Amino acid sequence: MNRGRISYFFLFALSLWATLFFSKTVSGFIFPVLGLGLLALAVTVLPVEDPRWKQRGLAFGFLGLGVLIGAFRAPDAMPNSYTAIPLDRVGEFHGILSADSTAVPHSSEVLTRYPVKLEQVVNRDGELRGSAGGEVLVWVRGGQMMFKGQEIIVEAEPAPSREPGRFAYVCWADRGQIQVGGFRRPVDSLRAGFFSVIQRRIRDLEPPVAALLSALLLGRREELQHSLYQQFRYSGSLHLLALSGLHLGILYFFLSLLLRFVRDRRARGLAASALLLGYVFLVGWRPSLERAVFMLLMASLGYVLDRELHPLNLLCLAASILLVLHPYYAFDLSFQLSFVSLLGILLLGPYLYRLWQPYVPKLIGWPLAISLSAQIGTAPLVLFHFGAVHPVGVAAALVLIPLITLFLGAGLLFVGLSALPISINTLFAEALLLLYRSITFFLRIFARLPGLHLQWRPLYWGILAVLLIPFLLELPVKKRDRIC
Repeated sequence: MNRGRISYFFLFALSLWATLFFSKTVSGFIFPVLGLGLLALAVTVLPVEDPRWKQRGLAFGFLGLGVLIGAFRAPDAMPNSYTAIPLDRVGEFHGILSADSTAVPHSSEVLTRYPVKLEQVVNRDGELRGSAGGEVLVWVRGGQMMFKGQEIIVEAEPAPSREPGRFAYVCWADRGQIQVGGFRRPVDSLRAGFFSVIQRRIRDLEPPVAALLSALLLGRREELQHSLYQQFRYSGSLHLLALSGLHLGILYFFLSLLLRFVRDRRARGLAASALLLGYVFLVGWRPSLERAVFMLLMASLGYVLDRELHPLNLLCLAASILLVLHPYYAFDLSFQLSFVSLLGILLLGPYLYRLWQPYVPKLIGWPLAISLSAQIGTAPLVLFHFGAVHPVGVAAALVLIPLITLFLGAGLLFVGLSALPISINTLFAEALLLLYRSITFFLRIFARLPGLHLQWRPLYWGILAVLLIPFLLELPVKKRDRIC
């Protein structure tokens, strides 16, 4: 890729996302016409001998291709959701979980989220049954954990969803209105059983320590205290609780250490990547993990083939593939935050680092640049959805990420050795307790610092437009340091 010029892969991914995102608000024929028009313009411009016009032709081509593919993969072009019984007469529905349940600590209770693929609806009298299609998002106060592929019956009324995305319906229910069934596929049952075994081993720890380790390692927040969750939030560190590329990077580091006996570096990297695939299968696929796994596997393949792959191209390729496979990811906040944060790191990180390189040691300079660039990249989205950002998260990350890295490493050793009748596991339990106290100590300090609150939403789009300038253009540098 040429320095100082627009990234064509970025233009393709951006146009694909924008087409999918605005497909519900813009007339359906506009995007196909726009895509074909841009492709026609590219075909006209590319034969010109001037290199500058060739570059413009390529830019038009990538933009047009992204718009055209997005138009054909737009959610409206997919089969519509339906219920054989009028929705206002439905009193019960049956289905199967399309993903694991997730929990969010809220006030004194926990809200549990069940994504359900509809199969059947029953009227309020229970006399009529009919088929159904689409997905419904079910919210339950204090609901139990369920796994993908598990059957579920909800004795409550669904309503049309007003939010764009994959869910056509939404439903609020109590625990007593939920009936849990079995698994239809043996692989889902096997996964749930293995997951439960690990959870039981984690619960041998002190309850607060077990709750945090379960959240950081398995992505389960059911037992996490609301006060601790709020401390993560107000310290600008809530992203550390969401399984993402950071967690995979930490696990990859420890797996590489455990596989040191494999002398061939390429074989060791592929083995660690394969083990990470098993981990992602265990905790469940989600946009941030899918992005990280794809980029890691492609980077490992490039290393094996002795080919240099540009991280920005990998990021845009991952975004494009995921959006084509899952068009509703265009509306998913976790998908947007995952990609924008890494985009900020890749494009802003090296330049921020050079600002203070003469004054700050490299051991602190790089983490500070990465933390600040990620927060700058995600700030417009966070402001728009939550109305506040917490700049202290930049400093908090410098302290919390090393502690959480050690916490996860000790947790992995504890889980791995818990089946063995040796007393050394007690040492890891004590280490986890000490690390837990250190993490909560710093969280309390950082959470007390004020955040930045903005109420005028149009301002966020102005901020986003300004921040997109360095994202669109790779500014020329004499020497680019690798950060991933």
